Amino acid sequence: MSDSTPGRSRSAGSDGTGRRVEVYPGKEAVVAFDPSLTFECVDGCTWCCHHGVLLYEQDLLELAGVAPLSEATTQFRGEDFVPKENKDHDHTGPDGQGCYFLQEDGLCALHNEHDWKPARCSVFPLSVTVEDGDIHISVRDSAREHCEGLNVTERRVIDHLDAFLPELLWELDDPETRREL
Repeated sequence: MSDSTPGRSRSAGSDGTGRRVEVYPGKEAVVAFDPSLTFECVDGCTWCCHHGVLLYEQDLLELAGVAPLSEATTQFRGEDFVPKENKDHDHTGPDGQGCYFLQEDGLCALHNEHDWKPARCSVFPLSVTVEDGDIHISVRDSAREHCEGLNVTERRVIDHLDAFLPELLWELDDPETRREL
């Protein structure tokens, strides 16, 4: 496999972090996590679904095809979100809330019924920042505390970055996952 093959590291720091990885042809990310990190969603862990979800324009268009936008979205400071709401089941956060699409069985209605999810959901448990025009990828600090799917499988994140990072991220003006609202 050559250095230009998607998912292949082109250079690395002495600690294995800070490596540039081509995720899609011509689209690289700087990876700032241990390359041995593994991840797989774990049944019953719905931590990532305890939040609202920022929607990019492409997400909003996709969502319009599978759900009523007037019920499934809200706007805050000019940005579209899938809100979190009170839920009457055990798969919620400490506040009793979860994503609008979080079902009683702990599954996402969008992913379960339509095999689709918003870009921001795909990124979990990773975090995206932009530094000097480059997309940088790390593990969310809160994921290290709450996500049960880290390091429980053989599936190395660095080998599957395209599953976590939708190609859309390279087309956005602001792909960062952390937003000040």
